[in-house]
Amino acid sequence: MQCRICKENTEEIFNLGDTPPANSLMSSSLETQQSYPLVLDLCPKCHNVQLRDCISEEELYKNYFYVTPDSPMLHKHYKYLNNYLKASNYINKNSFALEVGSNIGLFLDFIKPEVSKVLGIDPAENICKMAIESGVDTICDFFDKDSAYKIEEEYGKPDIIIARHCFAHNSDPHILMKGVTNLLSAEGCVVIENAYILNTIESNEFDQVYHEHMFYYSIRSMMFLLEMNGLKLIDVLISLVHGGSIIFVASHSSSKHQINKSVAQYLSREQLFLTNQAYRNFSENSYKIRDQIKLLIEKIKNEGKTIYTYGATAKGNTLLNFLEITNKEIPFCVDSTKIKHGKYLPKSNIKIISEDDASLNPPDYFLLTAWNYQDEIINKTRSSGNYSSKFIVPFPFVHVV
Repeated sequence: MQCRICKENTEEIFNLGDTPPANSLMSSSLETQQSYPLVLDLCPKCHNVQLRDCISEEELYKNYFYVTPDSPMLHKHYKYLNNYLKASNYINKNSFALEVGSNIGLFLDFIKPEVSKVLGIDPAENICKMAIESGVDTICDFFDKDSAYKIEEEYGKPDIIIARHCFAHNSDPHILMKGVTNLLSAEGCVVIENAYILNTIESNEFDQVYHEHMFYYSIRSMMFLLEMNGLKLIDVLISLVHGGSIIFVASHSSSKHQINKSVAQYLSREQLFLTNQAYRNFSENSYKIRDQIKLLIEKIKNEGKTIYTYGATAKGNTLLNFLEITNKEIPFCVDSTKIKHGKYLPKSNIKIISEDDASLNPPDYFLLTAWNYQDEIINKTRSSGNYSSKFIVPFPFVHVV
């Protein structure tokens, strides 16, 4: 129980029990998987929130089933982020852009016309293959000081390093930061986007907690981490994507970049609302949501009605396993990602089927485990001719639409 940013002793704030890795889908319902503790700890010194127990990166990412969806909501977010980076002069037509954890390269493909060169780096071999086949130059490796050196030798120093929803996926964030510090050009910027702990707490999103998410960053903890590695926070943005995300922009401490007033503004709000009482409320509300969903599912089953989940997501697996729901209550999970079809969710043993299969025999209810794509999913379902199925939305409070 030691902070992996500043080494201070930590305190427990929430325990979700034992669960398998959230993206470790099974090929058969007969497979067995090892479960690991899922406990959140808080550092009183640097305000870091982290998982107490971390699984090795090799086990988590070498064969990976998360594929960035080709989603209108994400395209809208890419446009927003791209426009902000241009307007703030963080990128221009001469920029070399590197993305860490680039997945299949959708964001890099989006910003290609705005910069001179793009490059991705991702550790998942199957995902890198898909990126390269789509025309995005991608290195298959973990990002650290060694891979940073290889990138500099072959490609030069990037003017911007982008890490979207991956910077929390490493048990030692200093390893990533050292890679950034060594590789980033003198006046370059690093853009780190992650789920924001304040949004997570305020909206009771306990399903954001799973083994890939080893850190839950605040402005205070990120500033501490940056400063320990010779970097400074120069800008902060808040986005609604993925249930509430924060975008940190940093540069070398020695750079000429000025600190945007947004840093002080958002920091002030965080200090006001991200308190010990807020963490206690989060824990209490999570148990209330769990009990409400379990009672609702029991009521639906007693009425002889059917229920599927919608979205074979990591967060969905946290939700289902915290609820202790299995294929006895919910037989199928609907998902649009082809490589997931026919597989089974870890621990719950719920079979993943396609949207087309679900439309042949639609359930009375969907438990919306991909709730961050709520509008898109409901619109798609209604457009397919299904006007009968209702949707159970778990956050920020349990409701049916």
